[in-house]
Amino acid sequence: MKTVTKLTVAALGCMSLAGFALWWFADHRRGIAWAVSFTRGRFPDVPHLSPSALDGWLQDAQRPAPQLVDARSEEEFALSHLTGARRMDSESTAAAALSVLDPARPIVIYCAAGYRGATLARRLQNEGQHDVWNLAGGIFAWANARLPVERDGQPTRHIHPCSRLFSRLLKPG
Repeated sequence: MKTVTKLTVAALGCMSLAGFALWWFADHRRGIAWAVSFTRGRFPDVPHLSPSALDGWLQDAQRPAPQLVDARSEEEFALSHLTGARRMDSESTAAAALSVLDPARPIVIYCAAGYRGATLARRLQNEGQHDVWNLAGGIFAWANARLPVERDGQPTRHIHPCSRLFSRLLKPG
């Protein structure tokens, strides 16, 4: 009898935790805030740039435009990406990345929510690249701010959700 009760309590606890997690991710604002906080906590040495700050930078004709690097999969990139971005595998070595990037120009890396981008940014920093940034919240935060993305040179609103769980980080509509 005690074993059944312990199992029941454990099962209810797990279900409650899962329910809380779904509730947490159900609101894109909480989910993105969590993703940004988690990534900044794991990568405190990587500078993070908010979507509005990057948008302002891209609109500022007085500043040299950064190189935009999309660290998502080919499938994610094909559905949509920031205008002018180049796709690069998040597992690329710093040497491989710098062989196709201009090390004299600033680099902003993004992925879906920030983790893969921060990983690649750190790898570039460790190789001596100092003017490298991670887009806080990734393309999800960018799209949630209603900033432009494109597919095949045309504007689109579609963002690859990565997974069903991560689709909750995107603002509905």
